[in-house]
Amino acid sequence: MKISKIINNNIISSLDVKNQEVIIMGRGLGFGKKVGSDVDETKIEKVFRMDSLGDTRQFENLLNDVPIEIVKLVTNIINNAKRQIPAPLQNSIYLTLIDHINYVRDRQRQNIQFHNPLLYDIRRLYKIEYKIGEEAVAQINQALGTDIPKDEAASIALHFINARLGKELPETINIAKIIPNIIKIIQYSFNIEINEDIPETEYFLASVKLCAQRVVGGEMLSPQDNSIEQLIRDRYKKSYSCVTRIAEYIKKEYSIEISSGEMTDLTMQIERIRNGADVKK
Repeated sequence: MKISKIINNNIISSLDVKNQEVIIMGRGLGFGKKVGSDVDETKIEKVFRMDSLGDTRQFENLLNDVPIEIVKLVTNIINNAKRQIPAPLQNSIYLTLIDHINYVRDRQRQNIQFHNPLLYDIRRLYKIEYKIGEEAVAQINQALGTDIPKDEAASIALHFINARLGKELPETINIAKIIPNIIKIIQYSFNIEINEDIPETEYFLASVKLCAQRVVGGEMLSPQDNSIEQLIRDRYKKSYSCVTRIAEYIKKEYSIEISSGEMTDLTMQIERIRNGADVKK
């Protein structure tokens, strides 16, 4: 491999065997080197591959300003996350999380406090990602000598949710807002309390998450056969009425029309949960 760009003493870029640009990290990799020199492969600690050329350029600019200690710290955090999240993560997680944690460090140096209003909802709805966020906060505080509060676990979790779903962060935030409001509408409509801490409820919550993700992402379920949809509406009138209220809320807040296929599917999910053993009446 040849050096195609020297970002700093510890970060360079090169072309891999597929002639695709990669960013390589290693202590002293770029020190005293010139473009066209051979990469000292004994010093390679991490090879980054971004999802697009635009991300690659942003990543290069970011790495030029961020200490290598933070880059290594984030790499360890992401490696830990990959062992726990049963789905691939977009490579852009390196870009967004390094930028975020560098900003968090600077913010704490200025004694700027931050409260994440989604803390409670992320903690209860995205338990794996939130746990990773908690572990990340502990790693950051130990490595950087900071005292980052627990709210930061939710912010870090959002980046992993975003990387798993392949969404832009504003979309991920909207999803995190929609889910608890759907649950509130259901609970209010039937005067029930959905117990989110028991295994029987997990399927329902997963269904609500998928619904919110499809709605925000514009990839809603297609309409079903009209006769089947009409049958479901007639048979489960109360659950369908609840879904109508949910659709009205989403249209009002996000200007999104829910498809009839999505409404039919959600009606069935609500019918199951309100008549099941996993609620308190």
